[in-house]
Amino acid sequence: MIFFLAVYYIIKTRVFQWRQAVIALLLGAVCLISLFRDPRTADIIVTSICVTATFYAGCRLFELANVENASININIVGSIRYFGLGAMISIPLAFLNALYFSFTGQIRLGNVLYSAVFALKPAIAEEVIFHFFLLAYTYFIFSGKEESKIKVYIYALLVVPHELLHYPDLFVKSPIMAIMMCVLNSVFFGLPMALLMKKKNLQMAAGMHWFVDFIRFAVGF
Repeated sequence: MIFFLAVYYIIKTRVFQWRQAVIALLLGAVCLISLFRDPRTADIIVTSICVTATFYAGCRLFELANVENASININIVGSIRYFGLGAMISIPLAFLNALYFSFTGQIRLGNVLYSAVFALKPAIAEEVIFHFFLLAYTYFIFSGKEESKIKVYIYALLVVPHELLHYPDLFVKSPIMAIMMCVLNSVFFGLPMALLMKKKNLQMAAGMHWFVDFIRFAVGF
């Protein structure tokens, strides 16, 4: 649904921006790295296409809403620095997350390099699709309104869809447990990432997300 919404706005704007398109393609290409680890080829390709479309559409929506898109104006060195800062901020949360998973299975240290590389896919995909694009979309649909009056809508749209993504089976088996997990995950992970996206930039939010997943992959979960 988010993908089709992104495509709709890409077609509607009719203004092509090469720089934004190139960055969108590069982000989508990075997600394809997971093809070397995950057998779900079709799913990864679809995710890559979604990342490309939603990033480009998000950039266009920021412009239409007349809101500065800080992420797109940061150079490569700055992007790496912000990504690293996001990772540093997430260190306590990353080990808290690994501790939680240790209660569900045995810790098995894996290949650190592989874990670091493959953690890029969920970090980029989820931050671009569920935070970057939806933030731009929220600003666009509430264009002209004071930000103080739409903060609740912004954070609800940035946090809720992303959290629901993680517990589809649990909602069927135990809805109450699923809701509790969504609330806890929102407080410790979803909301901090959404805050970084809104207050800072995509690079920091992705860095935070990446390190949390990197540690989880590295210890075998």
